[in-house]
Amino acid sequence: MKKIFALVFTLTFLLLYYDAYAHSPKRIEIQVTGSIVKVKVFHHVVNARMHYVQYINVYVNGKWRVKQKFVYQQDEDYQEAVFNIPSLKNRDVLLIIAHCNKNGRLDKTIVIHR
Repeated sequence: MKKIFALVFTLTFLLLYYDAYAHSPKRIEIQVTGSIVKVKVFHHVVNARMHYVQYINVYVNGKWRVKQKFVYQQDEDYQEAVFNIPSLKNRDVLLIIAHCNKNGRLDKTIVIHR
């Protein structure tokens, strides 16, 4: 009985430990120059190959345009991506959604002003 209790306790601890260090991205910066959209997702991690921004989706006026998928994070503090969206025009609404491979997501919306 003690062995089963110890096993259950250990598994519970490991699952809680895993979730404690999994978190959503904290902030998104978006820079638009012409048709180029630069995205920087701030997501501090200890091991950028195990816990990272897994993908970034870009929507323009509510329609999905492009998705960039990653297999690791380029830096322990952030992930960057650059997109070329030639159809962008003044007053378009740009939605960026960043997903963590462990837990959660963050999104940011901007209106393009030229």
